[in-house]
Amino acid sequence: MPGPLRYADAVRLLGGNGPVLDALDRVVGGALTTAVGPAPELVLSLFGADAQLAQLSRLLVSSTAERIQGLGRFERTERLAAAHAVIVVAAYSDAMGQVRLPFDVRELDISRTDSVRFATGNVPESRRLTAVADHLLRSHLPLPSPHEPYETTLTELRSFYASMSGHMGTYVSGLAVWDRLSPSAREDVRAILCDRIPATALTCYEELFRQLAADFPDVGVWADRVDHRATRVAVRHLEETVTRLLDGALPAGRLTVLRRAGALPLDAPVLGAEETAEGMTIPSLREAYVSADFRVAGFSSAERLTSEAWWQRHEVRGGLDSFLEGFLTAPKAAEVPILLLGLPGAGKSLVTKVLAARLPAEDFLVVRVPLRDVPADTGVQDQIEAAIRQATGERTMDWADVVRAAGPALPVVLLDGFDELLQATGLHQSDYLERVANFQQREAALGRPLAIVVTSRTIVADRARLTPGGIAVRLEPFSATQTGQWLELWNRKNAAYFSRNGLRPLTPEQALAQPDLASQPLLLLMLALYDAQDNAYQRESGTLASFELYERLLARFARRELLKHEARLTDEDLAQAIEYELLRLSVAAFGMFNRGRQWITEDELEADLEALLPQQAPSSAGLRAALTGAQTTIGRFFFIHRAEAFRDDVRLHSYEFLHATFGEFLVARLVAQELQDLMTAEQTEARRARRSRTDDSFLYALLSFAACAGRGPVVAFLVEALRPLQDREELRQLLLRLFHESLDDRPVSAYASYLPRRRPAPASPTYYRANLLLLLLVVAEETSGRELFPEALDPVSAWRNTMLLLESQLHGEEWRALADRLRLERTWEGERRHITVRLEEALDPDLWVWPPVPRTDDARVVDPRWIYGHAPNSEIRRYTGWLYTSPNEVTQDAHLQCDIGTDALLHMAQALDELGLGLALTSYVALSDGEAVSGARLLFRLWCTAGNFSAVHREAVHAALYNFDPDATAFTKRFLAVVLRQWELAGQPVSQDWVNRAHSLIDAHAASEAYAHLLDELPHPPT
Repeated sequence: MPGPLRYADAVRLLGGNGPVLDALDRVVGGALTTAVGPAPELVLSLFGADAQLAQLSRLLVSSTAERIQGLGRFERTERLAAAHAVIVVAAYSDAMGQVRLPFDVRELDISRTDSVRFATGNVPESRRLTAVADHLLRSHLPLPSPHEPYETTLTELRSFYASMSGHMGTYVSGLAVWDRLSPSAREDVRAILCDRIPATALTCYEELFRQLAADFPDVGVWADRVDHRATRVAVRHLEETVTRLLDGALPAGRLTVLRRAGALPLDAPVLGAEETAEGMTIPSLREAYVSADFRVAGFSSAERLTSEAWWQRHEVRGGLDSFLEGFLTAPKAAEVPILLLGLPGAGKSLVTKVLAARLPAEDFLVVRVPLRDVPADTGVQDQIEAAIRQATGERTMDWADVVRAAGPALPVVLLDGFDELLQATGLHQSDYLERVANFQQREAALGRPLAIVVTSRTIVADRARLTPGGIAVRLEPFSATQTGQWLELWNRKNAAYFSRNGLRPLTPEQALAQPDLASQPLLLLMLALYDAQDNAYQRESGTLASFELYERLLARFARRELLKHEARLTDEDLAQAIEYELLRLSVAAFGMFNRGRQWITEDELEADLEALLPQQAPSSAGLRAALTGAQTTIGRFFFIHRAEAFRDDVRLHSYEFLHATFGEFLVARLVAQELQDLMTAEQTEARRARRSRTDDSFLYALLSFAACAGRGPVVAFLVEALRPLQDREELRQLLLRLFHESLDDRPVSAYASYLPRRRPAPASPTYYRANLLLLLLVVAEETSGRELFPEALDPVSAWRNTMLLLESQLHGEEWRALADRLRLERTWEGERRHITVRLEEALDPDLWVWPPVPRTDDARVVDPRWIYGHAPNSEIRRYTGWLYTSPNEVTQDAHLQCDIGTDALLHMAQALDELGLGLALTSYVALSDGEAVSGARLLFRLWCTAGNFSAVHREAVHAALYNFDPDATAFTKRFLAVVLRQWELAGQPVSQDWVNRAHSLIDAHAASEAYAHLLDELPHPPT
């Protein structure tokens, strides 16, 4: 009967011995050493007398034998996983032999079947190694995966070995050897099994794993643990030689055409020649490709891949190409789709092109499927076959034919542009990833396993149901090193152009001054093109605000596009045409902003242009024909991503800026321009004898669907655009008037057909009021309740009503963003309450910092006297306490509001009510230093003294005896009992006689003076 599993069993699984392979080794080795051509030098370098290189020879021979026998890439991967499972179990067996036990371990008579049972809880169907390995493979033992840190695998293995020890302990206790042991010896065995064996097994595993990776480099690739890149390259060349000797050339014909088609895109330039100045050199995609940093994580269906906080929990890694190549050899790659996520312009599509061109043809057959070019409303297999036909021109190649023609190579399908299906078609695609996973599982069940990579923008990743157990890879922005690497290539390719035109190359330090532009490949190219014309960026970057830089950047590209079509435009006509181009781009930006998205479909943009710019075009006869379509409006700008997809044989389009900052700049730009136009109109009206109301209907149309505060860059751009204006005071007065009138009935507008989204009736004026308030604070920096509500008897109440209105109508995230932007100060104006509001500009971008850092200048501290209107010099301040209302009224109001924040406070406060202390919430007392606090706050302070006797103890007793409602005797006694309990905990117990006398006075509704002698009897805390 075979003994327990050993390392040799893992080697046997990978074809490391056997007479057939030995014979083949001799045959192939002889053929190789006599080969002619370029092979002999390579062969001699690998197959010398050195034993380690001879071992590589055996590995190559076994791999070749597997290929001759029809064993392909995926089957090889299964063998690797099975071999790994064997060494996991073998490590435990080795550990049992290394520790000192009070008996000979051989007495346990552990068989191969026993060791498997200890590991899995079940026995395999047969003792044969193949059956054992298959059983282990299906038992999902811990194994390394490239997307998880190696330490995670070790942690899982430590727990696994502890579980094995439990099974082993049960097994040993049933043997005769156990009966011979003394009680103390049995305890030693239990301790060894519990503590030493798992730790020793983990050490043995690492040794065996390193040995297996050294003996079989595929193991190192698969686990992404051992760098055998050079060896793999050499072995790959050698495998090609062996394949030519034994099988002839790789499959030719249509499959070769498909493989060649995958490499073609890398040789195309990044941009067309029409996008650049004469004499400038644009690198090819192959040259310009810089391997991005990335984060990788497993996810479940409940995870939100759009959450930045979730991604931040996973480390940034480098070497994306190596990672993906290694991962595609892992068993998990054939089980679930891989999601490749990133921002527009981050290089997701380029990664798929690089994979298609670089994955070795002998191991992988890559089919790249640009989802924009295949029917959106068909099945996954139909989409793949459509892409194959487009790439090869062969109409008769179906999926099964392709897989059969691929032979042992693992098919890899790259579905590029899932987000484009969502954007361009508007189809319900929430089940798309599930359909992809189902297709993958079906193919595996049919014996045609494949790996699938799906690319998408991160922001829409949560619009599809996620497949449990899936893997997501998110591309990270360029690091400073990668930006420098890209610019080094750009400057080298254009060195002659720069020299010829007297220009300076753009340095990484200069580019990184604009991190939003320098961190994305296409945006970095845009910045480089802008600077390459006349070094404009280098001359201006140190003196311009971001708003002005974006203004010149987009105006420059609009100017270049216009001059391509009309080179003879006058300066005046050109300036007018540039402004019109940017206006239409701004309408597109508002279309995205007001819909709460980062993209807009062609039909939506057409409707928006018709509603906001009806029949508007440059008037000069020298201009080209008026632009009438959304596609010609923004589709020609390369800094705008155009998503495409087919539905019902119709190509659909949507548009998106390569970086959201472009759209946010254009939103701020159009608002700033419209405000200045309104000021000009106001000044004109001021000179007329018969004045009319300034028409703000265009501004109302733009700002009545979404809150600007929800986009931080929009606010920053508005500050940069409006603060430097010379006539800020006039603009402040204009915004105040518009704010005062924002909720009034409005006349029928020429822009009434502009409806980017449906809103309930109160929402539009509410959004407009919210945006006007923000704009007012941007311009004025500070305003008062009296300015905001000049006709209100109580501006504080009017402010409260406005905040309730805004909270009720704004989307939750928009309200939260606006509330975080407002900094309110509660002050006094004579005898009346007063408020001052200013803009909070230094917001922490991470709202979830833990532990929270308290603000030292926080104006949100509640002053009870301000709440109830007790002015600084009012007579009521002479009173030592007051009761506002029954806590039941507060509870009922909060209960009806269903507000999360209020409910959270109410939940805490109800704990006092359960103790019979509810009145402490609405009963207020004046402390000796004049501060007014509620009874509840005083209790919390007392509980936080941690048993240290302090002035708070006397203040709490004083409050109970002097300040509470005389009729609330039961409450006062309970409050006093809670307070005196804290005295006892602080080592200052109060006598029962004192308590009885206090209760007598409370029951008698005694006047305040009657309690003086009781308070005098109590000790004073140390100062």
